[in-house]
Amino acid sequence: MSLEKLLEKIENDAREERRRILAEAEEEAARIRKEAQEQAGQEAEAIARSFHIRAENERLRIISRARLEGRIDLLAAKDQVLEEVFREVSASFGRLPAEEYRSWLKAVLLVNVGSGQEELVPSPHDRELLDGGLLTELNEELRSRGLAGELRLAEEDAPFERGVILRGEKTETNLSAEAVLQKVREECEEEVSRILFGPEERG
Repeated sequence: MSLEKLLEKIENDAREERRRILAEAEEEAARIRKEAQEQAGQEAEAIARSFHIRAENERLRIISRARLEGRIDLLAAKDQVLEEVFREVSASFGRLPAEEYRSWLKAVLLVNVGSGQEELVPSPHDRELLDGGLLTELNEELRSRGLAGELRLAEEDAPFERGVILRGEKTETNLSAEAVLQKVREECEEEVSRILFGPEERG
């Protein structure tokens, strides 16, 4: 082969190699662009999903908080109504006619007496009732039930307006009007709530 033909072949081969390299480069560039677009699309979807999830979580948080605040407000209103009901009960108790109060005091003592040998620490108001014949009635009733019937009054007065402290050998029971009403409230509050507001909804 002549030198001229050899140079021409080398030049043709070089041109062909350049075209092949350029074609491969363009192919690789297209592949990279496609992958980049796909990745960008996936990232955009992921970002969109993330924002959607965050927005939904925020919406649920706001709804949950609103429901909680509404429930708290409702419970506070119910508590206020219950407080007013029991305050009125307490006020009504304080307005009991003398004979009804005397009957209540006798009943509450008979229910709580143990051996019948306890000491009574009365309020000044109730000392008058007990000294006025109620203590004798109580002891007679206790004896009729087979108990000792030896209740006695302490020298000191109890530090409340109405009621007594029932003091046994090893026990001391506060039977003040306030303590008894508080116990009644604790035992009856759920039932009163049902009467006022109906059964509590769950969920």
